[in-house]
Amino acid sequence: MVSTLSKGDGCVLPAIAVCWLADDPQPGIVLVELVDAHGRPHQLVGKSAYFGVGELLPTSPYPCPTSIQCQVEDINDDLATVKTADWLTGGPDHIPFAFDVYLDILVPTDHLPPII
Repeated sequence: MVSTLSKGDGCVLPAIAVCWLADDPQPGIVLVELVDAHGRPHQLVGKSAYFGVGELLPTSPYPCPTSIQCQVEDINDDLATVKTADWLTGGPDHIPFAFDVYLDILVPTDHLPPII
């Protein structure tokens, strides 16, 4: 399969919303998990609006599928390195998360992750 994604493109990375953690701060906090191409699990915690374009609610049937908006940093054969938007960061330096994932699971999008 030939990818339509290139370095710098926006994409959607599939993930699983595991549970609703808190109602505050609004619109609520969720725990999201994914497994990278190397089999390493990752957990992300953030506002529900950061994942799946507003589809996550406290009453959603957890666990449930969701997605993470990302940007392609690099492509090497069938692997892509993607980074999360600037609003989904970690550590004291607020660095976006980066994951190596299989290129064929990414869905191209015509917009980049929002910068908040």
